[in-house]
Amino acid sequence: MHQSRKEQGVERASRRLLQSDRREAIVMSRLEEQVETAEEFFAFPSNRREPGGRM
Repeated sequence: MHQSRKEQGVERASRRLLQSDRREAIVMSRLEEQVETAEEFFAFPSNRREPGGRM
């Protein structure tokens, strides 16, 4: 069954958005892994807070 041009355009746009979301998720995951590795290497927890509740 054929799709209308509008349906094809919507499908292409949604695929592009999903691809960029996937890429962003992969990049964020890699950055998070690198931060965790650096924290382990330097022994600094990322959620460390200073006395008085300030960061």
